[in-house]
Amino acid sequence: ASDVYKRQMIQVIENCCSTAYLDMLKFAAMNSSNWNLKYPIGMAFEDKHLKLDIIENEPIDALLAGMAMGLLIQIYESKTYQGVAGRSLFYPEVSYCGISIKDRHRKDNRHIDHEHDTGYIKIVGLLNSNWNAKDGGLFLHGDESIPMVPTNFVVFDPRVSHCASEITTNEKRLGIDFTVRKKEA
Repeated sequence: ASDVYKRQMIQVIENCCSTAYLDMLKFAAMNSSNWNLKYPIGMAFEDKHLKLDIIENEPIDALLAGMAMGLLIQIYESKTYQGVAGRSLFYPEVSYCGISIKDRHRKDNRHIDHEHDTGYIKIVGLLNSNWNAKDGGLFLHGDESIPMVPTNFVVFDPRVSHCASEITTNEKRLGIDFTVRKKEA
């Protein structure tokens, strides 16, 4: 695929929030009593992973939804490493937001989201402000591998196969993902 096409499929917005904001959101999520094992939908119970649903068209958890929207606005106002502003990629209107936990004992499932829903894109990033690249967990999107760096967020086409690579530490990695309406070029 051409470089222009790849840039349309995936963008990295770097250093778009403070590590203190990530720590605050991670602390609130870790202390929530609303974690579930619904995902991935349609998989056997043994293959499911913990997820915290925050927004499903409407806020599920008011505190976490407010904090997540604060984070999304920071992403929206920032620029990608190619100089593209978040505001030119998506509308800050959330149809879904959730937080998942992964570690070395849970292999991620490669999947596609919103297969027939072309008006949406996803944004994913880490809540672990201390995450180190040597701990694994790259974001795999099609044939690209994106390092997951605290304060960086990946904006991507969810209809391209994606997942996290193997995590090599026992530390729990918390990732937040948003589904938002994309802006047409």
